[in-house]
Amino acid sequence: MRKRQRLLLSVDGLRVRRNARFEINIPFLVVTPGTVTCIVGANGSGKTTLVESLVGLLPPIEGEVRINGQKAHSDNPLVKRAVGYVPDDDTWIIPELTAREYFELLMSVQLPSQSRVLMRRRVEQMARDLIFTSFDQQLGYLSHGNKKKVQIIAGLLHDPHFIIVDELRNGLDPIAIIRAEALLKARMQSGSAIIAATHDLWWAERFADEIVMIRRGHIVLREATATIVRQYGSVESRFMELYNDAAISK
Repeated sequence: MRKRQRLLLSVDGLRVRRNARFEINIPFLVVTPGTVTCIVGANGSGKTTLVESLVGLLPPIEGEVRINGQKAHSDNPLVKRAVGYVPDDDTWIIPELTAREYFELLMSVQLPSQSRVLMRRRVEQMARDLIFTSFDQQLGYLSHGNKKKVQIIAGLLHDPHFIIVDELRNGLDPIAIIRAEALLKARMQSGSAIIAATHDLWWAERFADEIVMIRRGHIVLREATATIVRQYGSVESRFMELYNDAAISK
């Protein structure tokens, strides 16, 4: 795959309220293509809230997320085209449609510059990579793992610059996990950025170039994975240190 134009995803003074009791505050964050960033944190720390803000699903109270200078929370088709999202639940799929019909629907809303033939080829290749063959089965009847494969293909079929994934491994068997990781790494090597939220610290350490640690809606650490491992032995050790310090300081 050929290298592509380098875009920036930037967060500036972002404040997003999930509900009356919880919000996130992210003063500054920049992600560039060609990198893998893992967002880690305990349950309820704000990982999914941050992810949904990055893809434009949760509007900010203050601040903004921008894709190459354009607001992510707008209806700008160029911005929507630049981002691919793989959620951690299957509420996004339309259970009455077959996988083939679902992919065709998604392709129909892409920019005219995207060749339908090219996207179909991309879908077929990713399906082979993930060992997905249930194109003509209704999505509502697929196993959890196959629904996850559909979501991965759906998030990547338009070849986005920024691929944002919430708990990639959930629902996938070991073979599918390895193949999904390889697929994402290949996209990264071609110039895409991977942003993956996870609570699996071992996987984050193995998969990511950079770790963003979030606690109670705030980023408490952003560091190269190699630096964390060199200084603290593992991402888990650093994670437990920061969370234990927070518990003691309460």
